[in-house]
Amino acid sequence: MTSKRNEREKRRLARKEKRGRAPELGRGNTPQQDIHKRILIVGEGVNTEPSYFDKFRIPGVKVVAKGLGEGTRKLVNDVEGVREEEERKLGASFDEIWVAFDKDSFKDFEQAIHEAYSKGYYVAYSNQAIEYWFILHFKDHQGSAMPRAEYAKSLNELLEPFGISYDSDAKEISEELFQVMLKHLQQAFDRACKIYAEKHGRGCPTEESVTTIFKLVHAITGIITTEEKRASEQKELSKKKAGVQ
Repeated sequence: MTSKRNEREKRRLARKEKRGRAPELGRGNTPQQDIHKRILIVGEGVNTEPSYFDKFRIPGVKVVAKGLGEGTRKLVNDVEGVREEEERKLGASFDEIWVAFDKDSFKDFEQAIHEAYSKGYYVAYSNQAIEYWFILHFKDHQGSAMPRAEYAKSLNELLEPFGISYDSDAKEISEELFQVMLKHLQQAFDRACKIYAEKHGRGCPTEESVTTIFKLVHAITGIITTEEKRASEQKELSKKKAGVQ
């Protein structure tokens, strides 16, 4: 029993040490033996998170997304059991474990975030809900408060030009919707980063409206902001001009 506890503690500390490391990049499908990064996502929604994150296909990256239909602290407390079961099925350990949940009306939202971090998990939270992340693909929202009841209506209005819709009852991301959002992923990423940075700078990183789903998408895909891309390109250009390889 003590040995098992020690092993769990070692894995927890290892996950905490990895936090902040740059993600490994990749594109496309990869054979099982070539996978170099395994990510477990335990989400609040039974359908939403799995139907969204499972659709990312990145070479070298294995994503396993599970929805428990639970929120905040209960979700965080049940992650370890999911990890053990999924690692047994996979026959390998996960490199990163993410917990994804919404603020909704939960009173223990902040506490759940802190508990998840203390257990060595990464956190992708949304205040009020993950649909805010979807909206940012098509709308340059500035992070002001937005009633959750308006999310689905707003999202479907934004999707009208594409001839598709989001089913707010099933809360599933169809392949068609995923592909449309994928084409606008850079916009969503830039916007979510900017909103989070502004709120974090004011000392209120969880203030409505905000989402850190962008951090999880970065971990999966390696995506960086447009500003970071330009800075990198400028750096490379400067090296070439200076004759540095």
